[in-house]
Amino acid sequence: MVCPPAIHLNPEKYHDPLSFNPWRWKGQGSITTSKHFMPFGGGMRLCAGSEYEKLQMSVVLHFLLTKYRWTKIKGGEIKQTLGVVFPNGLHIKVKEVNHEQE
Repeated sequence: MVCPPAIHLNPEKYHDPLSFNPWRWKGQGSITTSKHFMPFGGGMRLCAGSEYEKLQMSVVLHFLLTKYRWTKIKGGEIKQTLGVVFPNGLHIKVKEVNHEQE
């Protein structure tokens, strides 16, 4: 049995594991990352809040896509992996939409 906090907070796996650093997985590949980062656990001990989180992310994504207009400034090359990876970054401009003017 794997205890996710034991992995997530292990200083042998992550330098300064208590600091917020979303770049810590950059360049490691999605297969390596999935073995080390398990935010909801898995199997019989899957977090009960995982479905709630998916609902919340759907709501946030809905508002980001309907209330704002996104314009690409530069970047956007996509690398084929199990997830979406922008190896050179993606710079965007986000502008709130005024639906009354449309």
